[in-house]
Amino acid sequence: MKNSRKLLGILACAFLYSSMYLLPYIKYIFYDAIVEATGFTNTQIGFLLSIYIVASIICTLPSGWLADKFDPKKLLVISGIGHTIVSFLALLVIRNYTMSLVCFFLMGITSLLAFWSPVFKAVSLAAPPEEQGKYYGLFEGFNGIGSMVFNFGALWVFGRVTGGSVAGLKAVYIFYACSSLVATLMVLFLYKADDSAVAAAESEATASNEKASTKEILSVLKMPKVWLFSLMVFGIYGFYCGSSYLTPYFSTVLGVSVVFSGGLATLKNYGTRLAGAPVAGMICDKIGRLKFLTIASVVAIVLMIAFMLMPASNSALIPIMILMFALALVNVSMKGVQFSAFDEVGVDQSVNGMAISLASLIGFNLPDVALHPFFGSILDKYEPTAAYKIIFACLLGMLVLAFVMSLGLLISRNKQLKNDTQ
Repeated sequence: MKNSRKLLGILACAFLYSSMYLLPYIKYIFYDAIVEATGFTNTQIGFLLSIYIVASIICTLPSGWLADKFDPKKLLVISGIGHTIVSFLALLVIRNYTMSLVCFFLMGITSLLAFWSPVFKAVSLAAPPEEQGKYYGLFEGFNGIGSMVFNFGALWVFGRVTGGSVAGLKAVYIFYACSSLVATLMVLFLYKADDSAVAAAESEATASNEKASTKEILSVLKMPKVWLFSLMVFGIYGFYCGSSYLTPYFSTVLGVSVVFSGGLATLKNYGTRLAGAPVAGMICDKIGRLKFLTIASVVAIVLMIAFMLMPASNSALIPIMILMFALALVNVSMKGVQFSAFDEVGVDQSVNGMAISLASLIGFNLPDVALHPFFGSILDKYEPTAAYKIIFACLLGMLVLAFVMSLGLLISRNKQLKNDTQ
């Protein structure tokens, strides 16, 4: 019964996580409908996401401060309610570009400020320390389920509504807003922090003079191990972010249909989460989180080198597909459990939120802002086959960075454990 309650709490957090990013990234699913329904130009549509990311970056570090000062569950509920309100507001101004910019900026606040670090802290407080990997893996797997449920649900709603793209897109906005509200209610009624995890966090806080002061929280910026961890996340998420270019590679270079490559992308992005992250979490709890991330990095490097050595020909389609799914499986496994390694890095629970925020700012925001335009410029400058060779080399570099940083953290941890036993 107790484990069932934990699972339901993690499920609720994961579904809220999935629902928070549906509307900001709506162009990934309904791009053509947005163009037709809103009348916005391609540049304007792109800038909507840009203004959202700007707000996200501004809110990332303050999110960590809030997570370390207040109850994560309360922050998640407040975020969910605020996001639902802004989503309905965006519906009302769907054809007004200036107000849409305001709404997307506000969504950057509601989905980051009191949500980003608190949701990861909520996951860490949902289970005792020895089960962190397992529950972070389940969180990532449930997130994949939530993303599929909400997006396929939105596609079904869009297809069922008559009256053209405007009516269909408005129905999708309503569906996304309601999804956020339902997920918020799930957190409110289903999530409960684990007593032993809370006790451990309170014990650390007591040892650090109750709650960490603002000065102590900001001292995270001076911790070398947090910067190493942040660069490790940059490598892991940077590969995840950049691997989205594997999809157009199949259609542009290998010559498969856009529908086929889109289907591969859906399975790669969501299907691999369901299997990879939960299994990785259980392995982590047996061999150690940093050890798993180090080994997984090596496996991913080998797979990426094999992928790069494959001929850019339709005749090699099957082995290339197998390698792509294998890479995605290893990468999402790493991505799903990476934040569970904080307890091995040696970051106190009292400043856990700030450390997550710094790692997110460097590891998540930076790749999102920098890699897409960088890879896009490469594709514009070179012919497809040559461009993808450069992009794949960059992706390999991301995996090498993740390996070096995870190995450095693992060596540091083992050295610390050895000193503690002497």
